[in-house]
Amino acid sequence: MVLRPGWFPEYNPAEQIIFDQIQKIIEKNYIQYGYAHIQTPAVEANSVLLSKNWEDAGKQIFWLYWLAQGKDDTKEYSLHFDLTVPFARYVLDHENDIVFPFKRYQIQPSRRGERSQRGRFKELWQADIDVIWNDQNAWWVGKYLFYDSETLFVLLKTLEEIKTTFLPKRKISMHINNRYLLSWFLEQFAVDPKLIYSLFDRYYKIGQEKFIEELAMIWLSTVEQKKIIAFTTTKLADLTESSASSEKFVKWLTELKEVMKHIDLLNVSYDFSFVYDPFIVRGLDYYTGTVYEVYFDDDMWLGSISGGGRYENLTGYIDPKKNFYSWVGWSIWLSRMTFLILETIKTTQATVADYLFVNFESTIADIYALVTTFVNEGKNIEIYPTPDKLAKQFAYADKKWIPNVVILGEWELKDKIYKIKHMKTGEETTVNL
Repeated sequence: MVLRPGWFPEYNPAEQIIFDQIQKIIEKNYIQYGYAHIQTPAVEANSVLLSKNWEDAGKQIFWLYWLAQGKDDTKEYSLHFDLTVPFARYVLDHENDIVFPFKRYQIQPSRRGERSQRGRFKELWQADIDVIWNDQNAWWVGKYLFYDSETLFVLLKTLEEIKTTFLPKRKISMHINNRYLLSWFLEQFAVDPKLIYSLFDRYYKIGQEKFIEELAMIWLSTVEQKKIIAFTTTKLADLTESSASSEKFVKWLTELKEVMKHIDLLNVSYDFSFVYDPFIVRGLDYYTGTVYEVYFDDDMWLGSISGGGRYENLTGYIDPKKNFYSWVGWSIWLSRMTFLILETIKTTQATVADYLFVNFESTIADIYALVTTFVNEGKNIEIYPTPDKLAKQFAYADKKWIPNVVILGEWELKDKIYKIKHMKTGEETTVNL
């Protein structure tokens, strides 16, 4: 018996239909707002993936050197762990072929060498949208902050449609933060801010008790620990009324007001709650400014179903001479979303066919002609392969949850009609040929 590797999702036909339906919803919404489709290779140079020596990236990378048992021609390459860094490389390679601001969407799998667990896989499909621009041309204050709002709007519209289609009773919350705000707050402590960033980022995995316990382990005084705990419970309104003169604080406040203004203008009115959440930092340290994560309220321990934010000068880490590209973007974790839906609902439909044509040996030529008509009309069909007993053919349609069965036998052909049996109700409709 051949066993597939663990934590690499593989779906049965009914489950794959759910995955494909989610992907189609995502793709439809991304295209509707002008995002161009691109693909990048599964493999990237290590010099690209580790261009800034991202702390988390080194832990996640699937090195080809491992997979190819140490052959020298693979040692400089790895499987990409997300779609963001490859996109930065893509922009540098195609900067003369694209128009800025460039709006792109990308739906592809990534591979990670991290520890797998519920809802987290070594191979995961992501559905990204990003807008990238040349900072040299962003001459007004805010530098395209409109796109923070537009990408957010598209994201919410997409998630709302997925939720309504598959999980209408589940509540979703968008948790919002800003890295400039965190940077402003943490600069008062002598401790390496990465230690606190990491602790904040793990808050929903470890819980409040463990969070407080680990605060004491990173060389913070009791007074400093209390300051951090107080900060995590401060309301957004109290922060915006602060008289802080820090440049980072002012930048955060300016960005927040600009983003919220555009959200109001775009009339985001979906069934989401917006939560200011200081624990949202996004693990990889290429994020700057606005950061978001989206959770199902009753399953936050699983992790977010979507996340993203703003990156400034990410291309500069790959090529220091090209440090003037910045962007904002989000990703829907397609594999995790599929996992949650399959965990919640019963899958039944094992085919995308809407019509099964019963096979009669005596009328097979006319059946093929009718099939051609259905296909030309854009209908999804399947033909039973042999002129078997009717009961067996109907049982086949029933097992595969094909909703309609088309009957064109000798009696129907004689009367120049065909019949459609609706499997759910048992009713038959007569249609003229």
